[in-house]
Amino acid sequence: MMHDSMPPVCVWLKRDLRVADHAALAEACARARGGAVFAVFLYEPEVFAQPEWDSSHTEFQRECLLDVEAALVKLGIRLVTRRGEAVAMLDAVRRETSFRLLVAHEETGTGVTYGRDRRVRRWAREAGVEFVEMPQTGVVRRLASRNGWNRLWEKRMEAARAPLPRSGGTGGGSTILSLETAGLLGCRELGRPPDTKDRQRGGEAAAGAVLEDFLMRRGRHYSGGISSPLSAPTSCSRLSPYLSFGAISMRTVWQASESRRLDVAAALATAEEPRERAELKAWQRSVKAVQSRLHWHCHFMQKLEDEPAIEFHNMLRAADGLRENEISADWLAAWQAGRTGYPLVDACMRSLVATGWLTFRMRALVVSFASYSLWLHWWPTGLFLARHFLDFEPGIHWSQLQMQSGTTGINTLRIYNPTKQALEQDPRGVFIRRWLPELGRVPPAYVHMPWTMPADVQQTAGCVIGRDYPAPLVDHAAAVREAKRRLATVRGDSEARAEARDVAQRHGSRRDRRGAMQQDPVRRSLARNAASKSQRLPQVPDPQRRLPFDADNAADTSEH
Repeated sequence: MMHDSMPPVCVWLKRDLRVADHAALAEACARARGGAVFAVFLYEPEVFAQPEWDSSHTEFQRECLLDVEAALVKLGIRLVTRRGEAVAMLDAVRRETSFRLLVAHEETGTGVTYGRDRRVRRWAREAGVEFVEMPQTGVVRRLASRNGWNRLWEKRMEAARAPLPRSGGTGGGSTILSLETAGLLGCRELGRPPDTKDRQRGGEAAAGAVLEDFLMRRGRHYSGGISSPLSAPTSCSRLSPYLSFGAISMRTVWQASESRRLDVAAALATAEEPRERAELKAWQRSVKAVQSRLHWHCHFMQKLEDEPAIEFHNMLRAADGLRENEISADWLAAWQAGRTGYPLVDACMRSLVATGWLTFRMRALVVSFASYSLWLHWWPTGLFLARHFLDFEPGIHWSQLQMQSGTTGINTLRIYNPTKQALEQDPRGVFIRRWLPELGRVPPAYVHMPWTMPADVQQTAGCVIGRDYPAPLVDHAAAVREAKRRLATVRGDSEARAEARDVAQRHGSRRDRRGAMQQDPVRRSLARNAASKSQRLPQVPDPQRRLPFDADNAADTSEH
């Protein structure tokens, strides 16, 4: 039983692994009225059992928790960890401490965590525990209409950040200090395979350092460098895993970017030297582009919040049955292993498995290839990608998978030509050779289309197609034509068009009263995509085999 004068307040940490701008911690301390506050983190078997979960997620999470625990100790707040099902563990802690207030952040997660949160709410009602959930991002729970969503998002981003919490209880209270804890667990303790990815390190300190480095140094090249797999690793913000695990808040990133934007604007107003002005204008373009992507981030998460079923079902139900019964296990395995015969696609897949990251353009490319060239359903491909994306964010991930595979009914089809993209984004084949060593000695003229090599060139390069590197699984152009035909048949149906209007009403972005898509970077991006025109892919002579390629590749401008 509780021996301290007041029952403590419990903060349940999930994917909000930080201390700064932590609304749940701040609320708990305010509501404790000088009493003890403690935090609980649960290692839940059902979460680790998800096919989306990877050992890299486990270790990144542990790194975040190391920072959280160290910061909480300085604030007089104890972190207690338990291993087990959420309701059982929370109820056990309640019995040990008699807490009557549980505070957490709202979470837009997977079906597993969605069901878990519903069970916890039901348990709290039955146990007489007040359960308070605080907003964490720009996602609005129980949103009645998308109208005005952008203004709600901006209001949240512009609000003052949550104050740094501090527990009023001495040492967290004697009962809190006596609580058993499982410690901070990694793959070994949890019985998972070791993490082998060459990835970013987790933690609140790392998140802050990455943000500062980006806004003061690397971000200068964001606007023009985020598409190519060569420049993107340093040009992109690289904040996405920290946002996904909550090691930094969206509001912190937004306000830091706004401060940088204002500083750049002030410097530009007084700059006279042409070189300095050019530099500042490049910064201005990049910061504005970053801010539009922050809107985009929550715009897509809002879709899953409003309709959790889109993790499992086509947003446009008229598309049901379109791909489900035609999945080729062999083609799926080849795509996963980076053995499709299309070098840039294969290099991207191998790079992802090794590092846990790809830039958005390359993510869109591999999904487009899987969805249209191989006609694979977005669900199995999405699970594989989710498992390997260190920054897996369910709301963004499943909304994007459906958009990129053409099953939303409201988005322009974005079909990427893998060879055209290779020629544009990796013209000398540097990225391709890095991840496909079997193409290391292939002459530059053939590295993007190795199947066009004459037999004698294959022998000299030590890369025989079909032996050392696979021939293309499919004729891309023919496969895309058939994919378009099938999708047009579905989307052109009158009932499907009516359903698409309903999808747009639920999930589409909105125009601002000021007209123009002034407050809606997502719709602006889609409009630019629809207006873009691709150039025809140059043909390379192939004495053995010629595969036609179409140029139906819509440029994408929504990199993250």
